[in-house]
Amino acid sequence: MTLSRHLPLAVGRRLLRDAGPPPGWAIVALIIGSALITLATTQSGAGRLVLVLLGLAVLTAPSIIDADGWRIRLGMAWLAAEQRRRMAGFPRMPRTQAGAERWLEQPAAADTGLTQASVMTMTGQTREARELVRAYRAETAEDRARVERMLAAIDGMETGHVDPTKALTAIDALDADARRYHLLSLAWSTAWVEASHKRPWRRAFAAASAGVRPAGIPARYLAYAAFQQLLLPFVGLLLVVGLWVAGWL
Repeated sequence: MTLSRHLPLAVGRRLLRDAGPPPGWAIVALIIGSALITLATTQSGAGRLVLVLLGLAVLTAPSIIDADGWRIRLGMAWLAAEQRRRMAGFPRMPRTQAGAERWLEQPAAADTGLTQASVMTMTGQTREARELVRAYRAETAEDRARVERMLAAIDGMETGHVDPTKALTAIDALDADARRYHLLSLAWSTAWVEASHKRPWRRAFAAASAGVRPAGIPARYLAYAAFQQLLLPFVGLLLVVGLWVAGWL
């Protein structure tokens, strides 16, 4: 997803992993569900089918009842799609620190304004990024919101805590569509900082994602989000197929 390109790989993976059902739920479901499916190999006929279906139901339950997880996944998908739309025409965003360094060496990088500052944070150049953001000439309310949001994010990277006060004040001056984008972007930056310090972040990002709807989100983004959220039942299906191919079911 576009979002993960702005993060160190370890933090990006943690955010995408922890967006789904809480680990405790997943572990319990995996143990019980796998045990039921494995037990089905000792049965035949209807008994085998019942145990397989029960195992799959147990594996599916955490993904379905995790309301925060669905909101988070949908919010991530919407934000990634909106970022992609807004960055049309800019040089392709890098995925790694080395890629970010090469990106910044391009002549066109100096003409990308605040995007250049965003890429600088990927290389650890937070001081330079802050100077570029502060020097940026904010001509519109949305420019001001973006500047304050990026300053809050950069400060958070350096201090370990995001103070959203100024950014929220600037965002409040925007229309509804722009406000949603900047609120979610601010929530994403906050989640990055919280995850970097191994602090809870799911509930806050889920709250920021409330109200996001699938309309306008590319189908491939929605499919990817659903696959991540439903990873446990997919594991269960793979187990069933594996046992069937091996002749145990």
